[in-house]
Amino acid sequence: MKLNVLQENLKNSLSYLQKIIPSRPQVSVLSSILLEANHGKLILSATDLYLGIKTELVVEIIEEGSLIVNGELFKSLINSLENGKLTLELQNNSLVIIQDKTISKLSCQKSDEFPTFPDVTGDSLSLSLINLEKIQNLVAFCASPDQTRPILTAILLKFKKHGLEVIATDGFRLSNLLLKDTVSKQEKTILVPAKALSELYRIANQTEVKSIEILVSDELKQLLFKINNVEMYVRLIEGSYPPYEKIIPPDFSLKVEFDGEDFLTQLRRAAIFSRDASNIVKIKLEEDRMLVTSKSPSFGEYSGELAIKNLTGNQGEIAFNVNYLIDFINAVKPDSLEFGMNESLKPAVFKDKKIENYFYIVMPFRVNN
Repeated sequence: MKLNVLQENLKNSLSYLQKIIPSRPQVSVLSSILLEANHGKLILSATDLYLGIKTELVVEIIEEGSLIVNGELFKSLINSLENGKLTLELQNNSLVIIQDKTISKLSCQKSDEFPTFPDVTGDSLSLSLINLEKIQNLVAFCASPDQTRPILTAILLKFKKHGLEVIATDGFRLSNLLLKDTVSKQEKTILVPAKALSELYRIANQTEVKSIEILVSDELKQLLFKINNVEMYVRLIEGSYPPYEKIIPPDFSLKVEFDGEDFLTQLRRAAIFSRDASNIVKIKLEEDRMLVTSKSPSFGEYSGELAIKNLTGNQGEIAFNVNYLIDFINAVKPDSLEFGMNESLKPAVFKDKKIENYFYIVMPFRVNN
């Protein structure tokens, strides 16, 4: 293999792969990048067996060929070089990289040791970058990072004739978003790892595409996202998603509105005193105000209030993990919030008045007075 390529083009293509390469893989070859030079293109591939990315760029090929090289070393070396022409050549068992008087040699292996990517064919769906951004900002933060419960690390996508419903939950909170402008002829439900959608958004945003093509293979349990010259292969998560519909109350006995920024200010102050008390803050709703309180067994207590409006129902008191509320406000950045609750130990809801077809459910905590 021998080719000429511009450093800036190769550096850009490698940036698509940067978060896929595991630092401590179970199989050593997974820390590598596959380089394939043929038909005037250099194809770069990386995978952790659950998520794989393949991208291509136009190069000047002198001799076709393929090899695998340590991904982190290769990326670091290419990033360290100057803009301009590079020559990449396979010599014996080394990849030689030449730029002017700079010569680097990286140990490499035969390409047949690299895992093959599946041939994904099936139903074709489409998702706009605008809606992918909404999913990333409004829903993804509710997915669990705990890999011991893989179902909860996924985002549930329900393609329907009347829109795309998107749900994520970690068992303590839930985001639900309905995208009415994303319709599908085939009704389909899939579980996509939140990590994969986060990477998809990063790459789609970087390439400035307007929409992403999605191929779903039910037989292989695989997804293929196509973004310009980048392909992302994703292994779907299998299993039954929690029956989330059962925790969504049909209505609320108490409803109120208040300022989102003022609420965040109170939560941040209360969070200071809740750190050694399981991050619990209390919210008490009265006729014209909300009291936000927290108490530390070691350091003291906090009490603050903010104005409320349009209170319907009786007064109420409820307690939450403050981090769940701060995460929501940081994600949504609401001007005005709607809040609804029933009993102090039943799920409560938060809504941003300016975002249609979206709500956030939070499970409260029991607090001993």
